[in-house]
Amino acid sequence: METTLCAACRKAVLPVVESRTEAYPVRGETIEVEAQVAVCPECGEDMSVEELDRVTLHRAFAEYRRRHDLCSPETIREIREKYGLSQRAFSLILGWGEITVHRYEAGSIQDAAHDAQLRMAADPRNMALLLAANGSRLTPRQRAQLENALSGGREEATAAHDEYERLFGDRGSADEYSGYRFFDFAKFSEMVVYFAGLPRMFRTKLNKLLFYADFLSFKYSTVSMSGARYLAFERGPVPQHYDWIAEALEERGDIRTLEWTDGHKSGDVFQSTRAADTSVFTEFELRILEFVGSRFARMTSKELVDLSHAEKAYSETAPKRMISYHWAGELSVSLEG
Repeated sequence: METTLCAACRKAVLPVVESRTEAYPVRGETIEVEAQVAVCPECGEDMSVEELDRVTLHRAFAEYRRRHDLCSPETIREIREKYGLSQRAFSLILGWGEITVHRYEAGSIQDAAHDAQLRMAADPRNMALLLAANGSRLTPRQRAQLENALSGGREEATAAHDEYERLFGDRGSADEYSGYRFFDFAKFSEMVVYFAGLPRMFRTKLNKLLFYADFLSFKYSTVSMSGARYLAFERGPVPQHYDWIAEALEERGDIRTLEWTDGHKSGDVFQSTRAADTSVFTEFELRILEFVGSRFARMTSKELVDLSHAEKAYSETAPKRMISYHWAGELSVSLEG
């Protein structure tokens, strides 16, 4: 254990760890658990050490689950992985919010109703009913994976490949909606990994950074960076097939989704698990990525939504229609400042 500042005597000390029984309130109940408590060797006061506090809270939550016969985080993960689903996809097929399963697997306690749904979902016959009811919430690739798991097939990789070919096999066409470049899945993936390496990269913010990087590339070179097509959605420009691509990158292990909370606010944040392969970019493209990353680093998702809504590329495009790169020349953002 590292030296820690004691809040009582204001001295930097090496805490002494004591074992004792402590009571923790969990959902209105008092739960007694064996706790490891840090004590200041100078003044004898208890000290807060995050690592020890987290272990004790985990024990209290585990005891609460035992008393109420609730699924453990490990059991929830086992049920989900049986169907080959990501946390987000499992939440969607259950009809929940996108990050609900992430919270439960991270240690939050589910209520009795959600626990009952989880136990029912463990039975493939019930999962088949959920697929029929909520399958439209999944991407084609996620649906194919679940159908294979339910049929006992081992064709997930083939299904993923077929879906990839359907979406990107011929790389589309090089026109005004792709920035006169055939879609480059590898380059677009590295753009996602690059921006997901920045702090607090929410889904909405990431979509806007991708849009500005591609459109700035077109503005100065008359060709987009990735060949991605962008749609005018409610919260601004969004890359076509973005959910499918993000899911593929997460399952490949290039990015991961983490829960972010701040008071009553919460959301899912993308985080890269590796450095982007910048060799796929030209020096000019790297300059654009660096500019976009630094230019928008401190802006919130809401601020970026408002900024993108003010762009003619968005305001002059009908809702849910593709945005022409010809509007790139009207961007409010430029490399000069």
